[in-house]
Amino acid sequence: MSLKTYAGKRDFNVTSEPAAESGRGHERPIFVIQEHHASRLHWDFRLEADEVLKSWAVTKEPVPDTSIRRLAVEVEDHPLAYADFSGDIPEGEYGAGHVEIWDHGTYRNLMAGKEKPMTLAESIEAGHVEVELHGKKLRGGFALIRMKGNDGRNWLLVKMKDDEARHDSKAQEAAKKEKPEHAKPTGRRRTQRQERPAPPEEIECSSTGKMMFPETGITKGDVLAYYGRIADRLIPHLRDRPMTLERLPDGLASAKSPHFWQKDTPDYYPDWIPRAALETEDGRTVEYLLVNDRQTLLYLVNQGTITFHPWLSRIGSLDRPDYVLFDLDPGESSFADAIAVAREIRSVLANEGIDAYAKSSGKTGLHVLAPWHGDGAYDEARTWAMEIAECVTDSLPDAATTERRKSARRGRLYLDVMQNARGHHVVPPYVLRAVPGATISTPLRWEEVTDDLAPDRFDIGSIFRRISHQKDDPIAPLLAAFRNK
Repeated sequence: MSLKTYAGKRDFNVTSEPAAESGRGHERPIFVIQEHHASRLHWDFRLEADEVLKSWAVTKEPVPDTSIRRLAVEVEDHPLAYADFSGDIPEGEYGAGHVEIWDHGTYRNLMAGKEKPMTLAESIEAGHVEVELHGKKLRGGFALIRMKGNDGRNWLLVKMKDDEARHDSKAQEAAKKEKPEHAKPTGRRRTQRQERPAPPEEIECSSTGKMMFPETGITKGDVLAYYGRIADRLIPHLRDRPMTLERLPDGLASAKSPHFWQKDTPDYYPDWIPRAALETEDGRTVEYLLVNDRQTLLYLVNQGTITFHPWLSRIGSLDRPDYVLFDLDPGESSFADAIAVAREIRSVLANEGIDAYAKSSGKTGLHVLAPWHGDGAYDEARTWAMEIAECVTDSLPDAATTERRKSARRGRLYLDVMQNARGHHVVPPYVLRAVPGATISTPLRWEEVTDDLAPDRFDIGSIFRRISHQKDDPIAPLLAAFRNK
């Protein structure tokens, strides 16, 4: 199928979305639903057919309730690789905003079993689609029915009557009855915390022999062992922070291995795991996980989490970050430029009497962190961070830029401060990254930030040797700074 419309709407020098290339079809066709925070929040519903993803923009969150119909606007075909896409589409680009995977799985074309069998493409042409979804959130039969008008682009997404619908409807009614009443939302998220039972002393782990990092021979058991040993250093950077999980249940086995981002907590997670229910501006509630203890950490790793991505702020003061992040992304520039920029950030901050802390990103760049002591919340912190960044780029104009458009960077390092925003997440110290080398985002002493440093120097096999030779954790003073706030 043609992806010309998809390609014509995007500048792939700017956006990180997949290129307009058809992919090899799966043995069992897949579906994906992506939560898309564009100019208007919607859910992109995509079904694999003819080596592309047939796509609809659903105006409200899909639900397994037969009494509710959702408007679904048919949009252009997307490449199969889009099923794995999550991240930020830059401002000025088509569909600008944050995208994350809301649900995914396989599906069965129910129209193929009718008296007059039809492929998915044929049923779309006929204006009536029936599929059986096998996802995490949505299961069972769903129908897409074309409406009249708008050039045939408007459809209705409807849950079909089946066992899944009856079960889910009952569960929804029970949830409505148990849900406590709240005051009307004021346009900002609010926090709801509940008492939880004590966690078990030990976590039962499964499939510990599964190969998670084939290039380095790292198994799921190795990943669990790493997080168990590093927990005392890692958890203080996670505690009481709403968490986004980067999950790869099958590891990096292949390019088609599941790789998705999870914010909302599934109902089947045990009650002893702490949550924070945060209401969105449109009245939805997202129940974030809080990784406050070793048991929760290991339970989530056993569920396939590779990397933990916390907010910059904590429960109780979610509008105010504890620290500011300067993300040094070399892109087409060199790691030597990242070294020079990091040291310049430190120098500029020192002139303001502020300590700076460096760490490897665990991928190709560096992170510089600074405690936020200023007045105000995220907007003020980000404005201040941009002022610091512009001082640095003024000093190193050939090495760094704050320009978000890739085409305008002209080979320079991107000094990114835009992650300093409410609801955005960051890479904390000591997490494992989902890259072939099984590298670790590692705190650094400033005397190590030299041209001799390599971005992939620290990995799951070497990190504890490094720690054993350290007298102190290089990033411990940052923890102390925001603990004392």
